[in-house]
Amino acid sequence: LRYAFEELGLNKIELNVWRFNTRALRTYERVGFVVEGTRRAAAFHAGKFLSQIHMGILRSEYLEARQKP
Repeated sequence: LRYAFEELGLNKIELNVWRFNTRALRTYERVGFVVEGTRRAAAFHAGKFLSQIHMGILRSEYLEARQKP
C-alpha cells in the first residue's frame, strides 16, 4: 500500500476476495480495506455457488490510518 499510494501516487486500490476466505477478509480489513459490495453467486464450483466480496481503500483513508498511533 505504501508503494502504491506514496510512490506511484494512486488514488484507490481495489480487490476481490471469495467470501469463504475469512482469513484474507480479516487481513484486508485490518490494513484498511472497506467492503464496497458483494457479487452474490459469482461462480459455481464443486457443486455450489460462491460469492465474491469487492473491497477498496482510498489514498486518503490510507494516509489517515498512518497518522494514528
